[in-house]
Amino acid sequence: MSRLPFTFADIESDCVIETGHYRLDGRSLGMRIRVPEPLMQQAPYNSSAYDFLQQLRPQIFAYGLLEFPNLPLNPQNHTLAQRAPQQHAYSSNPYMTDFCQSPHQDTPPYPTAFWLDAPRQYFATWVMSERGLEKFYRQGQGLAASELEALHRELVPASLAEGWGLLLNQQPGLLLIDNSHHQSLYHARTCNFAAQDAQPDFCQDEAMYAFNEVGLLNYIDMLDSRRGTQHRDSDEVERVRQFMQRENLAG
Repeated sequence: MSRLPFTFADIESDCVIETGHYRLDGRSLGMRIRVPEPLMQQAPYNSSAYDFLQQLRPQIFAYGLLEFPNLPLNPQNHTLAQRAPQQHAYSSNPYMTDFCQSPHQDTPPYPTAFWLDAPRQYFATWVMSERGLEKFYRQGQGLAASELEALHRELVPASLAEGWGLLLNQQPGLLLIDNSHHQSLYHARTCNFAAQDAQPDFCQDEAMYAFNEVGLLNYIDMLDSRRGTQHRDSDEVERVRQFMQRENLAG
């Protein structure tokens, strides 16, 4: 893959860009970058997720959610590949085995990348505002872990109707999410309940590849015990380490 440096100006000159197409609690956010198909396998669009996370820091901070629809997957140095929970029965990590998660931020203030190579049928990423986070924990107070799915069934559609939640990360492409206090976005794995109810015996789903700088440097061999050695680049790991040392990002 290319290591040619790039800037947002390079992307802006090539691509159709939309901004403010999402709303949470009345505020607009989001940047959608549509890469022309002939350019998708060329630099800089064949870069790793970490290149996008680092070169587009200001845009992630400013817009909260950056999407590259249909951008071909580059799995290099992914921290985990999350499929249906049934496919991770070997794992003790609830991030791999739970159908629904409590909303959270991944290692703030460092942003997160999720990348899909094909449509995801049975799961999605639920993104919410800080008000939504408070509502979730207020309504879920005292609930057992086994009751989390029922809470999602109730609150996911309510969040969409009331404007404090979004359902993302179901179609192919790259998604970058801000984890800073500036945007105060929180996310969780949730179910596509209609699809699961229609096919209750489903046992697999498309892999959702996750990328996170802190995870890459510290947890890549803990998150998924069967992660293996594929799609690893030790030179990039060192570049990420040096970038983070220079950046010295603070919450």
